[in-house]
This record gives sequence, structure tokens and C-alpha cells, in this order.
Amino acid sequence: MDYLELKSEMDNYKVEMSSAERSYKYFNGEKVDHLLYTLQLPEPALANIYGYTTYQMENDINVFKDIIGKRTKRLGIEGVNVRLSLRSIGGAVGSNLVFPEDGLDYIDDHILKDYDDFDKLEIPNPYDNKILTPLLERAKVLKQSYPEMAITTGVVGPFSTAVAIRPIESVLKDTRKDVKNLEKLLQFSVDASLKWIEVFTKEIGPGTASISDPVTCTDILSKEQFNKLSLPYLEKLISGLIEITGKKPSLHICGHTKGIWEDVGKLEISSFSVDNCEDIGDTAEALGDKMLVVGNVPPIEVFRYGTIDDVIEFVKSCIKKAGDSPKGYMLSSGCQVPIGTPIENMEAFVYAVRKYGAGARIGEMPEGTRDA
Repeated sequence: MDYLELKSEMDNYKVEMSSAERSYKYFNGEKVDHLLYTLQLPEPALANIYGYTTYQMENDINVFKDIIGKRTKRLGIEGVNVRLSLRSIGGAVGSNLVFPEDGLDYIDDHILKDYDDFDKLEIPNPYDNKILTPLLERAKVLKQSYPEMAITTGVVGPFSTAVAIRPIESVLKDTRKDVKNLEKLLQFSVDASLKWIEVFTKEIGPGTASISDPVTCTDILSKEQFNKLSLPYLEKLISGLIEITGKKPSLHICGHTKGIWEDVGKLEISSFSVDNCEDIGDTAEALGDKMLVVGNVPPIEVFRYGTIDDVIEFVKSCIKKAGDSPKGYMLSSGCQVPIGTPIENMEAFVYAVRKYGAGARIGEMPEGTRDA
């Protein structure tokens, strides 16, 4: 299918509900126009598509609003998540956080190279911090500009926050040689994230917070390291988020996670988003009776470098595997939509969800798969 054919075909699948209405009815057992869907952090890719750099997107609220408006209209993705990046807390406490003209932020110098300096770290104040305050102000502007739109936020898992404060190779050595100090750092990471959520909730209002924790995957941590060090602090973070917001958070972990699904299933989370290196059918089978399952079209192989037909076929495959997950299924990219992804492929994703996810009801295979 070429792009002109795609645009023509999309006209056959009109949206009948807002995202909020669809979500409410879906989770209450009613039939909806199509399955729920989202894309992970498509804004940097969309910035380039609409003629902006990522630096402009991050620093000019009018540019960001333009991208959000076009994203909502063109892709039907409503709401804004003013989340912390994987490196925001690191930058907020003194790691050197670099914002390139075009690309994702990165840290080129970590603040905590020696634990002798640990006592110099302070929980960052979102009201007075060079990294966090602009994010809070952005959320306030967006709330005023889009009063009908959900403005939410997200934080980063304790282990992934820790490696934005201390070099990852040092943190991994700490798991064997300096557990006591690592535990202090992990607790600090939890406290810093909860401080952000506390202030954000006070200023913007309660909402479902998201958690991203790529470092806690089994590609980096062993099962033993996860159980001993990551899981207890992830549980503390989740408990704190629920206490502040009154809502269970969502969780995304990049990389392989099948080895920890049993533990994930016991967490007090609303949904689990899985990377595309795991099978969405296996994920739904293991966790679908406990929480909403989210995923997992490959961001690189399919979104960035695939064709329109590749995207459509993978979405169809995902729905066939997980569309009847007992606690619900949401289509998404396996991880962040990469810069360079063509808008045609994002639109193909939306088209495929609307077509093959049509007539969806929680726990049942959508009607759209019958002739697929």
C-alpha cells in the first residue's frame, strides 16, 4: 500500500469516541469503536517532521504546543505527558545534562563518582531547579492552554535514575562490592522522584504516573540483582506514587523482561508496557489476567525502517496475539518512536489499530480481526 492508498483507506475508519470516552467504556466492559492505542514519546520524531529541532521543541513552548496540536489531530493521540527523561533527575542534582540541537538529551559527566561526595547531594526542589522548574512551568502552561486535556507526568525507576547520577559501570560494580552505598543511592532516587510527583500533583492535579526503568531489565541485571536491589526500591516508588496520586502507575521496561514477569505481576501497577524483543502474546498470557498489557510494534525495524505494509502487518499480528487479554490490551510501540520515523508509518499504525482493532471489548478478540 502506498501513502495515497493509505490516506484513502483511513477515511473508511472514522473515530467515533474521544480517547477518554473509549478508555472509560472499554474498562467498563462496553464495546468501543477500536482498541486503545498510544505511541511512546513520538514528539522528537514529530518535531523533525514538522520542521523543528528537538532543542526548539524542548525550549519553546509554542513549538511544543504546535507539535502536540498536530499530533492530536493527525494521530488521534490525546493528552500530554510532561515526564522526566531518563536523565532529568541526574541533571537536576548536578550531573552535566546536555541538550543537543537535534537529538535526545545525554549526560557527559556524572556528579557522583565517589560515595564520599554522597552527602553533598540534595533532593532537587522542582520550584527552584534549572532542570525541573522549566518542566513544571511547561505543565502549567499546557494545563491553561488545554483545560480539557489530561496533563500527566512520569518518573524513572530507581536503578535507571541511579545511573544518571553515578556512571553505570560504577553502579554495576556497586551491586557486588558496595551494596550499602548503592542502597542509599537507590533510596535517594526514589525520594527525588516522589518529590517531583508531589509538587506536580499539587500544581497540576492527580493523574496516572508512568514509570520507565530500562536499566532494570535482565539484559543488564541478573535475576538475583533485580530481586535484591531493584525490586524493593521499585516497590517503594510505586507505593509512594499511589499514596500521592491515589492511582496505580504504569510501568515500561526496555529490553528482555520475561525472567521477571512473575515479579512484575505482583506489583501494584495499572499496566505493563513490554519491549518488542519479547512476544506480546507471551506477555498477555503471563500478565494479562493481572493488568493492562501494552505493546509492542518494533520502533527501529518496523516504525523507522519498515514500510507502511510492515507496520500494518505487525499491528495486525499483535492484535491477534493479545487482543483478548483479560484485563485489556493497548497497542503501542515497543519503545520510543525514533527520530527519523516517517509520518506515513505512524499513520499506518493508527489505521491498522482502527481497522483490525475495530469493535473491541475488554477480554474479547476485536471484531476487526475476523476477516484479517
